[in-house]
Amino acid sequence: MDDGRHGRPRYPPPARYREPVLGRILGGIGRVLITAGLFILGFVAFQLWGTGIETARGQSQLTESLAAEVEGADATTVDLTSLSEQLAERDPATAPPTPPPPEGEPVGVIAIPRIGLEAVVVEGVSKEDLKKGPGHYPGTPLPGQAGNAGVAGHRTTYGAPFNRIDELEPGDEIRVVTPQGGFTYEVVPAPGTPEQAWYAVLPSQVEVLDDMGDNRITLTACHPKYSARERIIVHAVLQTTPAPAVELTSTSDEPAAQATAAEFDEGLDGDAAALTPAVLFGLAAAAVLLLAWFLARYARKWFVYLLAAPAVGVLVWFSYVNLDRYLPAL
Repeated sequence: MDDGRHGRPRYPPPARYREPVLGRILGGIGRVLITAGLFILGFVAFQLWGTGIETARGQSQLTESLAAEVEGADATTVDLTSLSEQLAERDPATAPPTPPPPEGEPVGVIAIPRIGLEAVVVEGVSKEDLKKGPGHYPGTPLPGQAGNAGVAGHRTTYGAPFNRIDELEPGDEIRVVTPQGGFTYEVVPAPGTPEQAWYAVLPSQVEVLDDMGDNRITLTACHPKYSARERIIVHAVLQTTPAPAVELTSTSDEPAAQATAAEFDEGLDGDAAALTPAVLFGLAAAAVLLLAWFLARYARKWFVYLLAAPAVGVLVWFSYVNLDRYLPAL
């Protein structure tokens, strides 16, 4: 084909130049949306399973700390079951009065055979505390002591220790061991429902942690799963003699349990300051991907992406960690 000038043939432009501009824009948008979708799916997987890594590490540290209180126990090798057995050998009737441990330190071990749970309970219900495992509400009696001991736990993230508490039935056992000995609780029916153990309340109904005139443990968690709209509650009554306690005094005009329950949602709160690093790490991961795509046009693709993958993985992981800090934990 001659273009009529200088006798040079005229060839059609390469296909990539003939591609409509709109098509190229839509293709780019599509790739961005796919990448965003994969990022979101990855974060969901991180929430459901990745957070369990941090909880496992926290449980290991709590187990070592608790073992340090048991004479003859090797804090670095003791397993949770044998530690519970050693603590259960102590007689609560002769145990000295015990005050709550500092926040973030172990309280004891809770075991619920019905749902296959055995975990160290940590003192405190802040977000950082509940990452380690079930948390004891400060201001309520310690498990095994007289009164209403409150324990909170996650249902979907950070090991989800209370994931299945809706399966508990009246008569089921909840066993707790602390440095004061072993204690057995029996799950009681929910108010007005003799055949069901759990019931749901609004987050503002903090009276579930009030003294009910008996010795019990109250388990709380978000309800329904994957939502913080309500709280699921399960009560169990102590079947043995309570251990002596150090008398606590409230620092306000409110009862201690009410003052504690005012922080009912504390373990769910997000950290607003974590949003900025989450976005920055995400953008850095996107920048590395973009650079890898550009370099792959001039070098072996598999080699370029192989080099880029670890950096992208690390940046995305830290983005997820900070995004998790920013969002409420369920």
